[in-house]
Amino acid sequence: MKKTISMLAMLLAVMMVVTSCGGGSAPAAPAAPAAPGAPAAPAAPTKTHINLTLNQAIESLDPWNGSTLIGQQLFYQIYDTIMFLNDSNEYEPRIAESVEVSEDGLSYTFKIKEGIKAHNGKPVTAEDVAYSFEYAFGKPEYSKSTFNNLSTFAGCEVVDDLTVVVKSSEPCGDFLSYLATRGYILEKDEMEAAIKAEKFGIEWVPAGTGPYMISSYAPDAEVKLEAFKDYYRGEARMKTATYQILGDNNTIVVGFEAGDIDFITVPTASWANISTNSNYNSYLAPTAHSSFFEVNIHNNDALSNKLVRQALSYAIDRESMVIAAYDGIADPGYSLANYKTVFGGFSPEELTAAGINAYEYNPEKAKALLAEAGYPNGVDVGTILTINSSYWEKMSTIFQANLEAIGVTCKIELADSAACRARRKALDYNLATTGSNITPDAGYYYSYLRYVDPADYGKATELCCDNKELEEAFLTAKGETNPEKRKAAFLEWNRITQDGMYIIPTFYKSTPYAYQKDLVCDQINNNFYHIYEFHWAA
Repeated sequence: MKKTISMLAMLLAVMMVVTSCGGGSAPAAPAAPAAPGAPAAPAAPTKTHINLTLNQAIESLDPWNGSTLIGQQLFYQIYDTIMFLNDSNEYEPRIAESVEVSEDGLSYTFKIKEGIKAHNGKPVTAEDVAYSFEYAFGKPEYSKSTFNNLSTFAGCEVVDDLTVVVKSSEPCGDFLSYLATRGYILEKDEMEAAIKAEKFGIEWVPAGTGPYMISSYAPDAEVKLEAFKDYYRGEARMKTATYQILGDNNTIVVGFEAGDIDFITVPTASWANISTNSNYNSYLAPTAHSSFFEVNIHNNDALSNKLVRQALSYAIDRESMVIAAYDGIADPGYSLANYKTVFGGFSPEELTAAGINAYEYNPEKAKALLAEAGYPNGVDVGTILTINSSYWEKMSTIFQANLEAIGVTCKIELADSAACRARRKALDYNLATTGSNITPDAGYYYSYLRYVDPADYGKATELCCDNKELEEAFLTAKGETNPEKRKAAFLEWNRITQDGMYIIPTFYKSTPYAYQKDLVCDQINNNFYHIYEFHWAA
């Protein structure tokens, strides 16, 4: 038997309740009122182009293989998902107009909207959905990816042209969340041809279904977009867009202040000045993001000792780090998941009340743990592998100083984001900076912390944990569908992660945006924005 559910009821059915942190929509410019009794004036011509920036090169146009958050920001403009999880914690229709979840939680039957076209003009069918999901979640190399791990995905069944059943091998509380956030739908024939020609991800191909198509692609310099005229939600008001790839914060701010760039993610050091300048609009967007240090327990004797890892966590002055590394516009993070925006995250007070260590700043406790671990005179823990952009170097420098205060020494090694990612996956690091904000559910972190057999070290995850108790706790939390039981299961998962400290959390960032005064941003969502929601004031 199947049950049809509304978007909000469906949310409850899969238990994706998320605690909201403030509003998720940026203010829109009010419309000017017409004079009493006057006929409505024709709309004045408006600009239809927007200039934006990305601060890293685009690694791939394959939406399931691009491993950076910057890449995902671009993907949300050119690809569309099966559904959309909004900031009110409801699922909105996108490619699918409805979904039915089976009583046993193992089948998700999607009804595809009729008349949707892909960028190549072909109609989107259930077969395209099935092919996209099989490619994204069924390919072994992607099932091991941090971004795409959906461990219970068990395939798809095409019922008819507009109906597809997506199957889970067991009940999974965050299954629909994955499909909504990573369930991009691409047209099968175009995608298959591009894969055969070995250009999928390297060149843009008209397989997507999103509001924009790529008209020019230089992944380390500039990406140009044009509105897709046959987009099923209506053609975008912003007809063209240009992303400049700019890694220098000064260049971004100068370009914005000169009016050459219309919308930016503000470098944190410039936020105070720009956000108080009445010449611009600004918005501080909440996110599900956590910034943290990964710990490799496999190639350093000290770091393989959990007492040392606990000492390192006690050593961090997170409040000072927020100010120095992120200019005060983040919240200190004492556990992995952002408790304000992620289901399965808990505040320091909630952790303490449950008898779980929150590791609030305590250098003396850190020194005592080092002595207990056999390092009363301190220890060298190797190198912090650090992304050489944004705030990561500052974060590492502060961490290095905090560690020095308890007798722990380390060096900092800088590398670009792609190199850091490759080395983390190869376990070629001691400590490493990174962060994540893909889904608003702590189940996502299973892709980091799942149990890995020693034979697979260096192949599956960036941590390669060997803790089966952690694995069991995680699977219990992921498989639970009752919200209260699921929350309790995540609390137990936190008990083990806080004890093992394989990932040392630092802070939960917000995203500072600024845009020109006559640009109207009807909506800016947690984590990502959508140019489709932007237009110029008349």
